[in-house]
Amino acid sequence: MLTDLPVHEPTTEMVGRELELTSVCGRLEDSSLRLITLAGAGGVGKSRLAAEAARLLDDTFPGGIRTADLPACPGPEEAVAAVARAVDTLRRPLPAAHEPSTASGTAPDPRSVLEPRPRALLILDGVEHIAARLAPVVADHLAACPWLTVLATGQEVLRIYGEQVVPVAPLPPPGPLLEPDVADVQDNPAVQLFTRRAHEVNPGFALTAENVTSVVDICNLLEGVPLVLELAARRLRLFPLQEVQSWLHRGGDSHLAGLVDVPPRQRSLLAAAEWSCRGLTDGQRTLLARLALFRQGATLATAEKISPLSPAETAAAIEELLDRNLLRLDERQHTDSRLTMSRTIRVHSLSVLDGDAEEAAAARRVHTRHYQKLMHSLEGRFHGSEQQRWLRLAAAEHDNVLAALEHVAEGPDLAPRAALVTACLRPWLVRGELKPGLHWFDSTAQAMHEADGRSGTEDETDLRLRARLHTGAGLLAAALGDHDGAAHRHRRAVALYKRLRDARAGALASARMGHALFRCGDQAVGRSLLIAARAALEGQGDTVGSAEAAASLAEVMVASDQPQDALSLLERAERIQRQNGEIRDLARTLHLRAQLAWDEDDEAGAQSALRQSLTLYDSIDERTELAAALDTFALLVQRGAGQPQRATRLLAAAENLRRRTGVKVDGERWDRLQGAVTELRSQLGWSVFATAWVEGLRLRPETMVGEALAAVEPGQGAERGEAAALTPRQLQVALLVAEGMTNRQIASRLKIAEWTVVNHVRNVMRKLGCRSRVQVAWAVGRGR
Repeated sequence: MLTDLPVHEPTTEMVGRELELTSVCGRLEDSSLRLITLAGAGGVGKSRLAAEAARLLDDTFPGGIRTADLPACPGPEEAVAAVARAVDTLRRPLPAAHEPSTASGTAPDPRSVLEPRPRALLILDGVEHIAARLAPVVADHLAACPWLTVLATGQEVLRIYGEQVVPVAPLPPPGPLLEPDVADVQDNPAVQLFTRRAHEVNPGFALTAENVTSVVDICNLLEGVPLVLELAARRLRLFPLQEVQSWLHRGGDSHLAGLVDVPPRQRSLLAAAEWSCRGLTDGQRTLLARLALFRQGATLATAEKISPLSPAETAAAIEELLDRNLLRLDERQHTDSRLTMSRTIRVHSLSVLDGDAEEAAAARRVHTRHYQKLMHSLEGRFHGSEQQRWLRLAAAEHDNVLAALEHVAEGPDLAPRAALVTACLRPWLVRGELKPGLHWFDSTAQAMHEADGRSGTEDETDLRLRARLHTGAGLLAAALGDHDGAAHRHRRAVALYKRLRDARAGALASARMGHALFRCGDQAVGRSLLIAARAALEGQGDTVGSAEAAASLAEVMVASDQPQDALSLLERAERIQRQNGEIRDLARTLHLRAQLAWDEDDEAGAQSALRQSLTLYDSIDERTELAAALDTFALLVQRGAGQPQRATRLLAAAENLRRRTGVKVDGERWDRLQGAVTELRSQLGWSVFATAWVEGLRLRPETMVGEALAAVEPGQGAERGEAAALTPRQLQVALLVAEGMTNRQIASRLKIAEWTVVNHVRNVMRKLGCRSRVQVAWAVGRGR
């Protein structure tokens, strides 16, 4: 099909593609670039981007602009013929003055013959599926027509020498935000597109404080793919936003239907996905469907293990799927790169998989078996010098492990499910996956208990698994702050270990039950259990378990006003934990030492121990216990270092972590934190406090410890004050920064070079310990 304009020219404006449009237009204006291909997954807006670029550059191509809608052609040969016709229509006949003169018999002027034709643009829309057949034809046309520029769009590239490939990605979604604000996300391209299209079908729709959370969630869920966002926004013509959000979470986007005046492949998500997967071999489809089971993507090594194809065929299939943008290879900072796919392709591939019951069962068995082996091999590596690496790997596989658990939960055999659940305990504790983890531990333990009751037999292996499940559930409950529930679960574990005659495991479970009872307020029973359990563990040579019991007993000693006994226990626990590489336990012990030092008015000792604790938590990306350590550090900073804004940011960051993990704070500590917040609000004033609090809420977990460790240490206040003394010019600059002036405005006001202002601002920030111009304004306006 040939047209003088793009096949479908929407009446609505394009949203969120300003940078890409500028890039494409810049390349098209460069006459040395003859072939440009916009490549990307289906639905990202390649055709629309090409049409908009052509519209803007109409004057750049006086020879004309033609579009060949290749997907509308019945087959490859018809597409090749359509391209040839398009090129022919762009050929302009030479002017009469350029033709040979038969009357005079003289040859034409060579300069007129060599005069170049005006540039022309040919848009090849949708080259996927026929790229291999089309490439040599396009190459021949480019060679024969030096005045011709080709702009192609497709999920594949043509692979012609000199081809400039411009990747077209989905619009960037806003990402996970704890409490999104309209001002924070209203300029996000995905949010803008969804909001505008929603307003077009429902004029009463607008982005508000009440619906911003739902809009952000939808844009994140749909991964910023323009076609999907537009189709989802159309649902608001009939349904309220929250209903659309819930429907999308249930997978309803696979049934989204669109407009009738667009190409058939864009009229629904199902049509878009089927068009994208058109032409795949059975082996490629099967591999794609199996990879769709991996919610967080799969490494190349994993893809080879679960593939139904031979290694050579698997490598070729992966390359083909990557080349067609059905898969993408995402680089990860601390783990191997992963093969991932868009939500649209995943939903379609899973539906294809479910259409073959035998293959679906086989694929899920392979997926589950892979994670059972992986987590079993990792379980013993979550301690020692390499634990950070393995914990990060487990974190990267979290959603995939949950998918495996869902698969194995459907089977009648509970032992594999229990083994997989117990292997996840340490990464779930470290990463703060507490509530889902508790659900899996409790439900699996209950299912095993009921199964044993029905069978009337008690297998030793099953009893041990049940005991481990109750122990894990107790630890997760304690981490959430439910100490009563933790004591109940540990009591069950103790009873099972007694039946198994496992004195060591029983003593450790008893120590944990004692600690939970102490935290519930039963100090006498908790103390006696901890003392007895510690002695039993030491007698059996379990140094790591005895160190854990000693640290818990130290808490009891502090509450009993026995600081010296508590310090002795903590010192012993610290030595053992350092020797055995128990990073998380050591960080917890150092936190207790910091609290003990603070109670003894040893601020320097408290900060030193707490800094070590925070550094250790950070080394393993700890999320559950980090919040409490940040709280303690914020209180130290508030009182000793005189940095109320930093203290506010840390308290907000800790609160953010607790919301994510679901950890509760006991009443006494909560009152203390609320008192600190009230004092900081009074000290800073509402606007400055609110700004610092929002900054803290926006801190990413991986940057929270860095924010804390940047605080002034005790004893350095005088040095800092002397170093922070600003020169008269630096003070001038700082005051103008506080007024909100830019570097250029300050340079104009002070009649100095802009680069000089930049240097002054850097020195001011260094001396005041500020990380932003806003903090400079606080520092010179209110003091830190």
